[in-house]
Amino acid sequence: MHEYSPRRRTAVVFSGVGTAGAYHAGVLKALEESGVKVDLVVGSGIGAVAAAFAAVSAGDKLYGIGGFWEGVKSSSFYRIRRGVRLLLILIGAGLAAFALPVLLAVIAGVLSVPALLIDLFNPGWASRALTMLGVTPQSMRAAYGVALSVPAFALFLTIAIVGVRALLDRRRFAESLQAVFDARPAHDHFLKHLWEAVRGPSLSPPASAAALGERYLAFCAENEGQPRFRRLILRTADLDTGRTLCFALLDDDALGALSEARKHGGSPRDTGVVDLRSPGAGRLLVEAMLSALLPPLLAPLTQVVFPKGGVYASESHRLADGTLSAGCGVADALAAGAEQVVLVSSVPVSTAHRLGRRGPWAVAESLVALIERQALERDIHETERINRLIESLGAVDENGEPGWQDPATGKLYRAINLYVVRPRQRALGPLSFDDRRDPDSEAAVDLADLVEQGHHDAYYQFVEPVVGSPALADEPDPLHLGSGRKMQL
Repeated sequence: MHEYSPRRRTAVVFSGVGTAGAYHAGVLKALEESGVKVDLVVGSGIGAVAAAFAAVSAGDKLYGIGGFWEGVKSSSFYRIRRGVRLLLILIGAGLAAFALPVLLAVIAGVLSVPALLIDLFNPGWASRALTMLGVTPQSMRAAYGVALSVPAFALFLTIAIVGVRALLDRRRFAESLQAVFDARPAHDHFLKHLWEAVRGPSLSPPASAAALGERYLAFCAENEGQPRFRRLILRTADLDTGRTLCFALLDDDALGALSEARKHGGSPRDTGVVDLRSPGAGRLLVEAMLSALLPPLLAPLTQVVFPKGGVYASESHRLADGTLSAGCGVADALAAGAEQVVLVSSVPVSTAHRLGRRGPWAVAESLVALIERQALERDIHETERINRLIESLGAVDENGEPGWQDPATGKLYRAINLYVVRPRQRALGPLSFDDRRDPDSEAAVDLADLVEQGHHDAYYQFVEPVVGSPALADEPDPLHLGSGRKMQL
């Protein structure tokens, strides 16, 4: 095992869903402030957002004034889809019209008591009022009938139109039922800030998302080799292959190593790696980034058509949040040549039971949090297993590098320096974009607090004990793999 060294190829892996991106922004802020050298960034799930900005040295567009995570609410990211909203409005209008007589009866019952009291001082007033009200139902009968029938007719007409469309195009109809929420506001928000990061002296925004992707790749090519520009890997879940699909902006050697490590069945087209330097990759890049903004189970999927001549040529695939795929991306970072990895996740160390909220959204948030934790713990446990094998069965080569070769496959495993930055506790769940009360302190917590928490954790778990004072790396870890100190196994 080696100590941390800025001379070694360092990768930062961002992993998580939803609000985890705010925590990533705080960690990235600490890394950039302290001058930590980063050679490769890997984004899985919402971590693709942090990785995309970190790769072009635009972290301030995430955490700075007017940045991506400033003032974000659930309504600014997601909204109920238009068709669902129309159905809800029609159903609500019909129920309101149907319940109108009941409401009037309740109001009459409440007003009867003061009417009787007034009648004691002004005899005959209540009788005259009741006589006037007796005419009202007759005069309002036609209007009430219209109010009751119009929403019902509109609802029936809408259902009929939807049914006809379903018969004409069953595939498109099935796709329209994939999710209740629309992520278009989140897409527009992301593309706006990404353009601010790579526009340079240009003032006119690109005509399409594909043009923005091409501008991003050109910007990376123009600044290749600059100290604060990094290589990039974006991980998504490919639902049509059942595997992780990586979009990589790497040099030839790193790309070849990553493709070889991910090759299945010996076929070059089954590597699951898309070279972002290939023609037409700008559109694929943006679609991979936008898939990070689609929480599992809630938002629709991203449909991608691959260009000819590359991986999955001319095929159409459905992409989802990369957290649904196995692991966080540590294995991909190592395959691309990383010698030490900083894994950033907002999954808390504490697993203490807390009485959670109720309802469909809360259930979805709990499921997403479970997926987050499983992805993180899978990579940590796999790293522990490899390091234990090397410690017990491995040997040191002529370069002083400890390793172990699997006699069954011939694969050579090297010792892994993994530093984990994660919070002790987390007040905001992965889908809690709006303010909440911390159950421990009863204080209001928002995304700005989560950014600050990531900033604090990065300093006290990685920057100060590991980068600032390497001699402290062998001290006992009070957070168990959560302090960011090197794993000594």
